[in-house]
Amino acid sequence: MPLSLEKISLTTLFLFSILLGFFFLAERKEEQWPLVVSFLDVGQGDAILINYQNKYQILIDGGPDERKLMRELAKTMPLGDHQIEIIISTHPDRDHFVGLLAVAKKYHSQAFFYNGQRTNDELWQELRQVLERQRVSQYILLEGSSLKIGQDFLLNFFNPDKVDKGLQAKNKNSIVARLDYKQNSFLFTGDADYDAEADMIFDKENIDDIDWLKVGHHGSQTSTSDFFLARVKPKNAIISVGKNNYGHPNPEVLEKLTKVGAHIFRTDKMGTVSIFCRQKCFATK
Repeated sequence: MPLSLEKISLTTLFLFSILLGFFFLAERKEEQWPLVVSFLDVGQGDAILINYQNKYQILIDGGPDERKLMRELAKTMPLGDHQIEIIISTHPDRDHFVGLLAVAKKYHSQAFFYNGQRTNDELWQELRQVLERQRVSQYILLEGSSLKIGQDFLLNFFNPDKVDKGLQAKNKNSIVARLDYKQNSFLFTGDADYDAEADMIFDKENIDDIDWLKVGHHGSQTSTSDFFLARVKPKNAIISVGKNNYGHPNPEVLEKLTKVGAHIFRTDKMGTVSIFCRQKCFATK
């Protein structure tokens, strides 16, 4: 027997109420976490989304694949939010910046930060051109810079010391940043190598006793020295890495991290790893 118009309307209204309830429930759940840091599963590359108060987003790197990055952002960005306020490219290697092309086209951004290094890569040139067309301000980010939002969110930048316009040593010149939120600390290292690690130590940068370390260069043996780990003493270590890659992460690096007592998270095994913070932070897949 066909439903009457009245019954159809009531049924539709009932279903709409359920959906609306789920929407507000989801919003309340998101609001429970003033800070979420997501290490996105973009394959063999880096991409980190920092979501502060569900209002401000900072994207550090974009991985090697536009589709993979956009897929993960669709899962982790606040519903209906089409703005990523700040984009940071740690260095111009394709496994770190290619996905940013799609971000620059789809999302509104206020600023793009990079290390000032020169490259002949045509995709890097295209990214810079897209940002220019979108009227996104572009800045070179060096040691000593900082970004503060509100009373409890502070990003300090420790590397590079200066602009190296050469085409070499891109890993050494990776942007490195420390995020402090309440009593929690994160260290984002890009592909920083032994030289960059030593430079930060000799410069007496504040890299001590880090709660959450983004392991440099996907766990490569060119990063994460014993000297560096003795200072950082990470409680947790996140390795952004793809499956069947170049031998990353290196077994010796995994052993070093285990010896210092770090709990290891890997995107090739767990997918996107998100850290949820109030007064304290904890990780979940």
